[in-house]
Amino acid sequence: MSEETTTVVADTDPIAAGPAVEVLDTMMRIHELRIDRPNIVAYLGKIAPEKQEIALVDEVGVTEMIARRERFRH
Repeated sequence: MSEETTTVVADTDPIAAGPAVEVLDTMMRIHELRIDRPNIVAYLGKIAPEKQEIALVDEVGVTEMIARRERFRH
């Protein structure tokens, strides 16, 4: 049996709360990320929780490489 989890985020003033994305010297930190794409959520939901972050980063990297290759072909 799977358990569904719902997270509720309070509305806060983005300026007062700080930036949603920080770009640092060697990394980028995303404080709040919402993905409204059921196929992506379903894919990541099948991955162990401790591996979901790296799976998302890998997918973004692969998708970007594919898009760059397509742009160079045309």
